[in-house]
Amino acid sequence: MKKYKIIYEEDGIKKEKIFIKNDSLPLNIISIKPIASAVLLSEIFNDNKIKDKDLNALFYELNLMLESNIVFSDALDILIKNRKDKNILKLLNTIKVSLVNTKPMLEAFESFKMNYLVSAFLQIAQEKGDINSNIKALNLLLHETYIIKKNFMAAIKYPIILVISFFISLISMFYFVVPKFKTIFAQSYDSLPTATKVLFFIQNIFENYILYIFIFLIISIFAIFTFYKNNEELRYFIHKIIVKNIPIIRDIYLNMQLYKIFLVLEIMLNSKYEFHKAIEASKVLLKNQYLLDRITLIDNLLQNGKSINYAFCKTEIFDDMVLNLMHTAEITNTLDMTTKKIKDIYKDRFNDKIKLLISFIEPFFIFTIMGLILWIVLAVLMPIWDMSNMLKV
Repeated sequence: MKKYKIIYEEDGIKKEKIFIKNDSLPLNIISIKPIASAVLLSEIFNDNKIKDKDLNALFYELNLMLESNIVFSDALDILIKNRKDKNILKLLNTIKVSLVNTKPMLEAFESFKMNYLVSAFLQIAQEKGDINSNIKALNLLLHETYIIKKNFMAAIKYPIILVISFFISLISMFYFVVPKFKTIFAQSYDSLPTATKVLFFIQNIFENYILYIFIFLIISIFAIFTFYKNNEELRYFIHKIIVKNIPIIRDIYLNMQLYKIFLVLEIMLNSKYEFHKAIEASKVLLKNQYLLDRITLIDNLLQNGKSINYAFCKTEIFDDMVLNLMHTAEITNTLDMTTKKIKDIYKDRFNDKIKLLISFIEPFFIFTIMGLILWIVLAVLMPIWDMSNMLKV
């Protein structure tokens, strides 16, 4: 069936859409062009996708302009004039139109495939004001996230190369070496060492069932992902496990999420907002359903007149040091200073845990590969040694 690409205007923004003949058309159409299937796939997978690197550069420039006392709308106009990437231009125009029309940022950015922090911080800025502080915080978080990903990938690059090389060698061995080796000891299978029997068993599975296993894994992953997306209870359960039950990963994830929350609290308190209003605003940052439930609990308890210390204790996600700091801050009325200190604590903890994880990755991969190589060598050589001993006898 023939497919077309239409370009139309909505809320002052040029948009693109793929449609089939007899589909309903949008208003304010600028152009209609027929497209081939290959172009259609390209549009589907690349439309409105913005890389973290581009977002980092964009909000770095925007933050510099705002710190130079350029008005936010003027800064957007300057960026629009100097940008050529169509998705970046769409993003900037969407921000501009949303601010003018007071359209919720989260709704305006639904079609964009990018870091959710952008829409979250702009939503906070739109609802609570103080755009400059929120853009500065967003720029900081995007930069730190980019550096963390870059350092992490650099740390695991060598182990990944080792693993890929090992599995290429393993596949070659199962296809070309083990079958010939297997025929030599076919008649004396029962007397073979356990390591050799396991090697032959895996080779048999690899040779006869690998395609079925691969298809089963793909279908299982797709089914689990679909069920995860559509089942709130499963999503909540998995999010809770991530926060509470996985060593190292739990600490990294929780410290990063709490760092973002206290960063927003610091911004809001410095802008003279009440603490419970700042807590309410921070919820937009959370994708984890369990953490969102815990922060919502704090919000509800504060609105019901409970103390900050009581509300934080009830969540069971904060350690004693943070609870003591919050209790002291509530008594001495120094919440703005204390939230900054707690934010820095979570940031330092996050960085320490990331370094710890990176320090474990390379040795883990290397020792795992060494163990597999040792097993394969023993599986191949032990029957030969046994045969040579028998010949001597």
